[in-house]
Amino acid sequence: MQLGYHIAKKLSFKSQHSFTKTITSLAIAAVSISVCVVIMAFGILLGFKKEIREKVKGYAGDISVSRYQLASGNETNLFDIDNGLIQEINLEEDVSSIFPFINKAGILKSDTTLEGIILKGFPANYDFSFYQKHLIRGEIPHYTDSSDSYDILLSEYTASILDLDTGDRVHLYFIDQSDVRRRMPKVRGIFNTGLHEFDKQFAIAHLRSIQRVVSNDYSKAAGYEIKVNHAKNTEATKAKLQTSFDYTYAINTVQELYPAMFQWLDIVDTNVLVIIILMFIVAIINIITMLLILIIERIPMIGILKSMGAHSTKIGTIFNWQGGFILSAGLILGNGIALSFAYLQNQYKMIKLNAETYYMDAVPFYLPWDYLLYINLGALIVCFVFTYIPVRIIHRIHPAQSIRFN
Repeated sequence: MQLGYHIAKKLSFKSQHSFTKTITSLAIAAVSISVCVVIMAFGILLGFKKEIREKVKGYAGDISVSRYQLASGNETNLFDIDNGLIQEINLEEDVSSIFPFINKAGILKSDTTLEGIILKGFPANYDFSFYQKHLIRGEIPHYTDSSDSYDILLSEYTASILDLDTGDRVHLYFIDQSDVRRRMPKVRGIFNTGLHEFDKQFAIAHLRSIQRVVSNDYSKAAGYEIKVNHAKNTEATKAKLQTSFDYTYAINTVQELYPAMFQWLDIVDTNVLVIIILMFIVAIINIITMLLILIIERIPMIGILKSMGAHSTKIGTIFNWQGGFILSAGLILGNGIALSFAYLQNQYKMIKLNAETYYMDAVPFYLPWDYLLYINLGALIVCFVFTYIPVRIIHRIHPAQSIRFN
């Protein structure tokens, strides 16, 4: 093994043979491109999933609890808020937060335009960090548990349709059968999440102000929005929550509420898997071809080593090591290119996207270190195993013929 390593090192790093250098350089380039594409494909896929999940989760939480109803729609049957149950669920290990909410349909009216909207009411202690992150003008309203507030958050889409800006007041009408209730909320902030299907529908309001529209007190809610610490534990947490609610409540994960979003990501999964398989095949073919060329070029050397008593397996380790050097160089170069792209893309958003189609304005990149490690180990192991295929040709080389080979 030591002999094979030293000869391979000399041939790979000290050889002045231009043809060998050219073949080796091309092989390194091919491996690095394949690894780079695989890392970028994984990172972009995971980035898409993370961005979309966080945005949908920001609107609806990981799990939503509401009362069953016969009619479909955004408004749900009301129930009394159970503060004891909220405290109990908050103690669950996988639950990060639980808040009551109410969805109430209304009509916003400016001087020239009418626009339907769903007011989503949250309590004063709600975590508004999602909306703070996507706030483009104004500020998050300051709500308290002791008084009603009629400050609202509007999406940029709705604000542009109604020609509104922060600080403006707008006519808001709630219509229930023959009863019409009118409010004059102030637009405190304007946000843009990139999820246009949601931005077109929803505005954010104080839970107390919506409760006063739908009931005579502040004890009603239409649902609980629950967020979990880790997305992978969503289904397990949902199963635990089944014991906390009776049969009149529907418990749905965000994937069940908005299946189209996640089905689209499943299609992307398939495309990325095809790309990854193709890139690995390209890398394997390049490694095999390169080693075959190097073996053919070194047939006289192989014949001399055999005539001196070296076994074919021992000689084969020379080319295994050469393949390993090329793989290592390709991995380092491929990782460097991919991670450099990831940094520049996340910092400067060089590659833009149509937000109405992709729910974000730039290509995202997110790749945990363990995924990066698995990709590199997988590429190294798979490609290195295939280096043994061309090496088997060495067993068929006879010393007498190989020495005369030209």
